Amino acid sequence: MVAAVSRRSATPAQRRGAMVILVAVLLIVIFGMVAFAVDTGSISATKSKMRAAADASALAAAAEMLTTTDVALIQQEALDYANINVPGDYGNVLDADNVTVGIWDPDTGEFSPDTMAPNAVRVLLQRTEARGNAVPYLFGRVFGVQQTDMTVEAIAVGAVPNTGVTTETTLSVYVTSTKDLSNVVLKFVDGTHQKFDGLNDYTGTFEGTGEHAGKEIIGVWIKSGCNSSGEGPGYGELLLNPGDGSTKYGEAGQGCRPRVSATFEATGATFTESGSDGPVRLVK
Repeated sequence: MVAAVSRRSATPAQRRGAMVILVAVLLIVIFGMVAFAVDTGSISATKSKMRAAADASALAAAAEMLTTTDVALIQQEALDYANINVPGDYGNVLDADNVTVGIWDPDTGEFSPDTMAPNAVRVLLQRTEARGNAVPYLFGRVFGVQQTDMTVEAIAVGAVPNTGVTTETTLSVYVTSTKDLSNVVLKFVDGTHQKFDGLNDYTGTFEGTGEHAGKEIIGVWIKSGCNSSGEGPGYGELLLNPGDGSTKYGEAGQGCRPRVSATFEATGATFTESGSDGPVRLVK
């Protein structure tokens, strides 16, 4: 006769103990996932702000390069706009040594330092351990990861317009700003206006469309940052067409006020030494 073998099920206390261990393991996994998501989002937001600041800094420096050959002034313009556009707790993200004038080759897509005949400016914004302002992790430090380095590069070219060009009609205008454009309003020779709104870039080329197609442009209002002309909602700084295909600059930027420019692209006006169609443009 074979004796029956009894199977004892886990006691309630044993089951509770196993559940506690399982919950603890799952909590660690979930916390790790949340920490990763939060830190990834924080780093992404920081990089976006750094990118915007680098773009504004390079554009401002390239615009300054069109008016002076003094490298120190060009570097200072870049520094000023970097400081304006980065939060104060980011620390010192830019030194003059990280603002380089040089040559941008549109065929190879490469930048080479050159102070003799520069056509571009490269800006490197950095948050690194060496500078004492590395990007901290919010939750990663729980797992032993304290911070990470971040470097953002922006390159803007500054074309040299062939001044002295005279033509009868200007049908388009290329505008730039060191802050995001919000509205551009064209002023036509017949006294009518056309407004372009909902913009979100630093540059753009505009011409009459619809009933305004083919009309000569005699001026442009550029709304960006906090500039305002008092001529109506969305009407920023007014730049009038100089009539020679050259670039017209607005007032110097300061604080939330951007520096804007307009190139009234008349027939026959060309640009050299830039690899671009406009006077100031981001290429990287």
